[in-house]
Amino acid sequence: MQCSKCKNKGVVFQPYSGQHLCRDHFIADVEAKAKRAIRINQWMHPEDHIGVVVRGDPAGNALLFFLKKLTGNRKDIRVSEMTGTEDLLLLKERARNAGITRIARATTLEDAAASVLIGILRGEADNCFPDTYGIQGGIQVITPFGHIPAGEIALYAHIHGLNGGMAVFMEEAGSLDMDVKAMLAEYSRRHPAAPHAVLNLCEALAAVHRPEDGISPK
Repeated sequence: MQCSKCKNKGVVFQPYSGQHLCRDHFIADVEAKAKRAIRINQWMHPEDHIGVVVRGDPAGNALLFFLKKLTGNRKDIRVSEMTGTEDLLLLKERARNAGITRIARATTLEDAAASVLIGILRGEADNCFPDTYGIQGGIQVITPFGHIPAGEIALYAHIHGLNGGMAVFMEEAGSLDMDVKAMLAEYSRRHPAAPHAVLNLCEALAAVHRPEDGISPK
């Protein structure tokens, strides 16, 4: 199919937007979403040292590539790779020792939306007010790919030759986690915009409760 924005051949179809996108417009779309997340949440400041969690998977490689590309012309921001499969507390200890100010994780839209639903079912508000909205212990966790479907992140990685190894690291999950993710995946096949709607609602609620700091997003 032809790209919805130009006459070139489309490489991907977005069921939630109804658009076919060519290679260049797809790359621009992915990067625009990630940049918007960074801008809206104020996830990047001068003198930051961002540690990107890379586990040998395409998503982590893609996030590292994107952030290095984004900050390539900036002398006041450093981006480093953080390898390993440690849990968040251990990652923060490692980050603190390395002088890292923010930890970037390649969380996908599906995982972010499922986390919100799991929190609702467990009666835990923290999933709508996560560490991404406030610094705890001096180190903030950011998720620039949080509004991008996993399939699109994988395609972005493939286009840039960032597939890496085939290793897949699964987070420990209980039966509720697995059930919710399966339910959301099945529902999304009929309603592709559902994960976006869940995450947008969560972020709207978080914005209302976010403490005022006198800084407005650009």
